[in-house]
Amino acid sequence: MKLLVTSDLHLVRFWRPPVLKLLGGWIRELRPDGLLIAGDIAVPAEADTALRELRQALPDGPIITALGNHDFWANPASGCSSLEQVIQRFWWKPADQYEVALLDVANFHLDELVFVGGYGHYDLGFACPDLCYNGRWVNQQHYLTGRPPTETALRWRDFDWMPGANDLPGLATAQVDSVQTRLVEARTTPVMVALHTPPFSALLGIPDTWEIDPENPPIRAFFRAYLGNRSMGEMLEVHSTRICGLVCGHTHRPAGPFRLNGFMGVNVGSDYGTPRALILDTRDMSLTRVELAVR
Repeated sequence: MKLLVTSDLHLVRFWRPPVLKLLGGWIRELRPDGLLIAGDIAVPAEADTALRELRQALPDGPIITALGNHDFWANPASGCSSLEQVIQRFWWKPADQYEVALLDVANFHLDELVFVGGYGHYDLGFACPDLCYNGRWVNQQHYLTGRPPTETALRWRDFDWMPGANDLPGLATAQVDSVQTRLVEARTTPVMVALHTPPFSALLGIPDTWEIDPENPPIRAFFRAYLGNRSMGEMLEVHSTRICGLVCGHTHRPAGPFRLNGFMGVNVGSDYGTPRALILDTRDMSLTRVELAVR
């Protein structure tokens, strides 16, 4: 089978029309058998609309999704206090109605392949060491509030919108444990992993930390801490002989596809309003980037 692989569609009102136009063009031209999305589909309040429009774009065939951090941005008035409650309140019913598989809930079986995955979160494992802004060193408390110690309007907004985000280590560990549980459930069947947040530094799609001056860093260096989950990668390495490939997103920077730890890995690299895509051929587990504009 051929699956169209993408991520970070952000199907909210501003970006929805151009993104759906491009996605529809890919589907018409490439005729994929299914669709795999590595997170950030929309926001919870627009989950029904987003999944309905995805099903309209691909009327037949599987739609397989891992949720992303924006997919958990629930208004505090929603009453949701955990990621699981966000899924139950906003994503579960439309996913069932439009036959969209949620990997955050259960594995998806396709022929002789199992799709395993989920959101992933971040564990600060990719943070730049010893950052200093205007004479003030970055400490753990800065990372746990999403604000660097310098005058800037930039902040990591998950801490404002995502339920339970203040327990950053707890969320990261819970995500690793849940993905590992589903990997074990797959038994000996070959596995394709789909995560939103990258589990390996090679998939971040940005410069390594050694290229950044820690005493005169750009403001973006602080936010590197929220780009992936290193502990997830360490867990996946334990199961690497059963993994055929891995896709992720989140950073809005493309990386790969290339071989890492015995399997193919890729960061789709979609950006706001400008999605990217690949074709996954399940016969040989090849990942090929799509270079196709809408006609």
